[in-house]
Amino acid sequence: KPDIIVLTQTCEGFSLTDHGYQVAYPERKNAYGKYDAAIWSNCTIIRSFKTIDQELSVCAQISSPLGDMMLYATIIPYYGYKGADNNSGAWVEHYKAIAHLGEDCSRLQMETSHLIPIFVAGDFNQTRDGSLKTYGTKKGRQMLSEMLERNNLTCLTEENYKLKIDPAKGWPRNNVDHICMTRGAFSVVASESRDHFTEGEIYLSDHNGVYVDLKTKRSD
Repeated sequence: KPDIIVLTQTCEGFSLTDHGYQVAYPERKNAYGKYDAAIWSNCTIIRSFKTIDQELSVCAQISSPLGDMMLYATIIPYYGYKGADNNSGAWVEHYKAIAHLGEDCSRLQMETSHLIPIFVAGDFNQTRDGSLKTYGTKKGRQMLSEMLERNNLTCLTEENYKLKIDPAKGWPRNNVDHICMTRGAFSVVASESRDHFTEGEIYLSDHNGVYVDLKTKRSD
C-alpha cells in the first residue's frame, strides 16, 4: 500500500478509488483515448499544476506523511514516436520532452519559492546505469543528466537492479523507468525494482516496476 503510485499508459478502466486513493490525470488523453501518465495517492492531492505537454505529463502537489511534495508523472517518448503531427524523426520527441521537463521543473520551483521538493517519475525510455548497448542515446542521457543537475534533482533508480532473466527474451530487463527527487530532500531507505512477470512467468506489463522508500531527514 504505497502512499503514492505513478502509472504510465493507463486508463480510467483501472481505478484505485475503492482502496482510498485519489487520482490526478493529464489534461488530455492520448491518441488512443488513454492517459500517458497518472498519479494515484492515498494522501490528499492539494492542487494540480500546468505542464508544457498536457498529454505526456501531469503534476500535482500532495500532502504526504513526509510533508508537502510535488509529483510530476511523465513519459519521455521512445525513439520512434513521431509526435502530434506524426512527422518527427527518431528521438526528436525524446529530446523535446527532456527540454520541456527541465522548463517545467524550473518554473515549478520558482512558483513554490523552492520550498516544496519535487519528484519526477515515469517511463524515461533510457537506461542510466552506464551499461553498453542498452536503450537510449548518449545525447538523451547527457541532456537528462544536465537537466537534473540544473534543477537540483537526483535520479534514485539509475542502478540496473539485476532483474531476473525474462523468460521470453532470455536476458534480464534493463531498467528505463525512473524516480528522481530534489537532492537531499529525504533519506532513502530503499530503492529497488520488481520484475514485470510472476513466478509462473505470467506477464503483467512490458515494463518492470521501480519503487523508493523514504524517511525524513529528522529521523536520521
